[in-house]
Amino acid sequence: MRFALVLVVAGCAQSAPAAPIGTAVVTAREASPRVVATGSVRLVAGARVDVGARTSGVVRRLAVAQGVRVRRGDTIAALDDREARARLASAEARVAELEATRDAADSDLTRLNALRAIKGASGQQLQAAASATAVARARLAAATADRDLAALALDYTVVRAPIDGVVASIATHEGETVAASLAAPTFVVLIDPSRLECVALVDETDIGRVRVGDSASFTVDAYPDRVFTGRVTRIAPDATIIGGVVDYEVTVRIDRPAGLLLPQMTTTVRIP
Repeated sequence: MRFALVLVVAGCAQSAPAAPIGTAVVTAREASPRVVATGSVRLVAGARVDVGARTSGVVRRLAVAQGVRVRRGDTIAALDDREARARLASAEARVAELEATRDAADSDLTRLNALRAIKGASGQQLQAAASATAVARARLAAATADRDLAALALDYTVVRAPIDGVVASIATHEGETVAASLAAPTFVVLIDPSRLECVALVDETDIGRVRVGDSASFTVDAYPDRVFTGRVTRIAPDATIIGGVVDYEVTVRIDRPAGLLLPQMTTTVRIP
């Protein structure tokens, strides 16, 4: 809607000339209501990992420090592996022994089969040789499985990073003994700071005006002049009640964190 605004200025003195008449165009616009809520920056699911050991032992070396960036597969810590190496050596020796037994049984069976063809061996002898060969192969298979388990236990003495990330905290130090009987003891906590989202607590009176897909913007106290943008990806189906106030968590996917945002930063979120 457009209105003509007429400005009239008249001089009081008779000798003063009349002021010119000017016009201006006024445009009426409807203001877009905004939902304003407080929230925080959080890590997305899977961006925080507790890294622990799957075997017990003494921590021989801790290869990381708090704040260090690691790549997937990098060594986090190494446990004392002397016992695991001894078990692997014993298992490998057992496999070598049973391989020799299997080879001997195979040779006997082959020889008796040849004699059987010229009636130089009885059927009972041939059956006994075949049974001995089967037993030797079964024992070798069991020993091979034990060797593989021993190799796996040795591999478990080295704790590796499961994701790319930054070491957020360290719970174990060199020289400590860890026990993995019931649960894997936590060595370090890794986070991926590039996988962030903003979660706002929207009041129950405003939640009806928020939809998945809505654009959103927010600011943080650390960078008050910087506006971050995103889009609503999830609205919690259940309420969060704090001090009798009913709020609903609204998750905003951040367009470009730009390496500035950190987990748990307080945000002021606006959803037009």
